[in-house]
Amino acid sequence: MAPKSIHVEVRQETITRTALPAPYLGMHAWSVRNQVGESPVWDDETRRLLWIDVRAPAVLGLDPSSGALTRWRLPEVVGALGLAGGNRVVLALQRRIALLDLASGELRSIAVVQDEPPHNRLNEGKVSPSGRWFVFGSMDDRAGAKLPTGALYRAEANGSVTRLFEGLTIANGIAWAPDSQWLYFSDSHAGTVWRAPWDEDLGRMGETAVFATSGDAAGRPDGALVDRAGHYFSAGVSAGCLNQFNATGELVHKLALPLRAPTMPCLGGPGRSRLFITSLVRPAWTAPGEFDGALIELDAPCPPFDGTVPSATSPGRATAAAQPPARY
Repeated sequence: MAPKSIHVEVRQETITRTALPAPYLGMHAWSVRNQVGESPVWDDETRRLLWIDVRAPAVLGLDPSSGALTRWRLPEVVGALGLAGGNRVVLALQRRIALLDLASGELRSIAVVQDEPPHNRLNEGKVSPSGRWFVFGSMDDRAGAKLPTGALYRAEANGSVTRLFEGLTIANGIAWAPDSQWLYFSDSHAGTVWRAPWDEDLGRMGETAVFATSGDAAGRPDGALVDRAGHYFSAGVSAGCLNQFNATGELVHKLALPLRAPTMPCLGGPGRSRLFITSLVRPAWTAPGEFDGALIELDAPCPPFDGTVPSATSPGRATAAAQPPARY
């Protein structure tokens, strides 16, 4: 069993941003050398982008104004990250939920996810719109044939974990509609995005329905965001693109990217005017491209959020009205 609390190693470096040539004019690449970059989120408190490298494993923080990059090395695989206020993040590790204090480097377990098969690990996670719930998933982590042994969960500040949905192979694509009335999530293996009614007060999900499908050629759905207009932006992890679906699930735009496997988009910067996209490098690639595993930055191709300051009443924070910080 992992110890309740440890201190992780912290390293700092400075990296540069590269402007990309045609046909990617307007895009920039940060060479962060991720194995599996995932779960980016903008932190207004520190004005930096935070995300994870699943396989390194590590939490990373980038100040885009200076290029200062910090890496917090973790003791086990990490699947998701969310903001917890007070310069802390909530993490979905191999089988447990933990809090990392970014100032001190203290990593503290707050919950263990029970009844997961031994070949599964936690994967993907987002903080709900009010900041009350941390919704995350799990996946079959075997290298070969995979089975739908994953699930969708929610965690609370008191450490309780509740299963919301079953039968997923690779849980992904978690996002909420602007009015918090709908929860979106996907299965990257099945190439399917679902939508379900969501009760933010109770943390309950209603009956699911297929929202969109996207296969290998079009881009299997990985991480996602929903903009103020209700568009669902999905990283096409198998096709090197960002897919934009309208509120009815129709594919309305495909943005080509300078890498093969994007993993998740995130709005950040002043007024959420910038779009950041993480990516991965597959072990089978004998010669990764120049920007595979990089962090891509560009002007947001979608209406920016209104800039309200996120806050938290649970393990994480989200763009919502200010609330007292979470206490653990």
